Amino acid sequence: MNLTTWIVHDTYGNWFRPYWLFIFCAFAITIILSWVNFRKRDIPTQGFYWGIFVITPIALLGASLFGKYDVKNPILFFNLFAFWEPGMSIHGGLIFGLITGWIWFGFESRKHNISLWVYADLIVPNILLAQAIGRWGNFFNHELLGSPIAREQLVWLPSFIRDNLFKWYVPTPLPDHFHPTEAIGLNGSGVDPTDFVNVQYFQPIFLYESFANILLWILIVIALPLIFRYSYYWRFKKEEPDFRKLSWKGVSAKWYYDVKPDPTIVTNLSQQVNLHKVYFKNKHKMTKKQVMKAKWKYCGARLKQIFTADVRALEKIENPHQLKIVRCGVKAGMYIAGYNLIRIILETQRNDHDLFLKNMRTLDYIILSLMIVVGIILILFVQWITVRKWRKGGWLYEKQY
Repeated sequence: MNLTTWIVHDTYGNWFRPYWLFIFCAFAITIILSWVNFRKRDIPTQGFYWGIFVITPIALLGASLFGKYDVKNPILFFNLFAFWEPGMSIHGGLIFGLITGWIWFGFESRKHNISLWVYADLIVPNILLAQAIGRWGNFFNHELLGSPIAREQLVWLPSFIRDNLFKWYVPTPLPDHFHPTEAIGLNGSGVDPTDFVNVQYFQPIFLYESFANILLWILIVIALPLIFRYSYYWRFKKEEPDFRKLSWKGVSAKWYYDVKPDPTIVTNLSQQVNLHKVYFKNKHKMTKKQVMKAKWKYCGARLKQIFTADVRALEKIENPHQLKIVRCGVKAGMYIAGYNLIRIILETQRNDHDLFLKNMRTLDYIILSLMIVVGIILILFVQWITVRKWRKGGWLYEKQY
């Protein structure tokens, strides 16, 4: 008899209740924490509310598409987007959600003069907690377990976790009207759903990923800012007589956030030549050929303006003490690099069917590795490049410029 591993979700075959409860809680925690961040920064929340209704369904469709697409077991095209059915991919939701969010908050950014990286930092790291909660939904469905392991090696876990880290073996193809009591144990005989002696146990991958996500969230959201604030303490310990009276938050406020340069100087340093007015000043008098030629010249001049931009003078008056600041966008970059690093490590313990790209292990590793690289590049880009080249007066970054 040809046997394959089949995940039996629970004794009663009810897949929806535990999983969707955790999915709802995951979405809720991300939305609530992001809303709190918006309020702390005094950022308008109306665009955030509408963004929820725009980004969430698209993210669900992406999660369903990547979760159900399988080169070895293809299904109907429209069934790939049936997000209410089992089979959802975190990476699919992330890719679709991040692209949609980039477009949506790109418009919000220009509307309110708030850097797109600010929006990214306020929202993206909180997805880690959503993922941590969602993995417990996988646990209650007996999904996404790791490599085989003896039950005796799981004694360090609480019994409610240990006694659910199993899969039953069932015939392939799956018989019609299959019931858990027809499952086949390790010795080839039928097993009772309440008797775990003859079933195979597996590594609690869901638990490892959930725990790692929470640690990464703490590092990004809590520990990283504290590390930088602590560095200020040692620098200004002897420079400020009343320093000891200041809290860590008070130090960063005094030496960076409370610095208010002359707005006229900020405006002058932020001004750029309006190339559109230069090349299209008399557009109504120009022929089509002249307009086309002007467009090419405008594009060339615009590119040159972008690559030769230098706003280090603006940064110097905004940060006169040259504090090492965590720039907006770094947290989002750390999320992308950190989560994909966690995922690629744990991916080695998953079977081919549970990969981000099902039954495509090599491509799966390549894409995850590329996303780690993208996250690292983003960190370097926003921390050391954008702050020197493309910031503007009147915009919100770590603080209002």
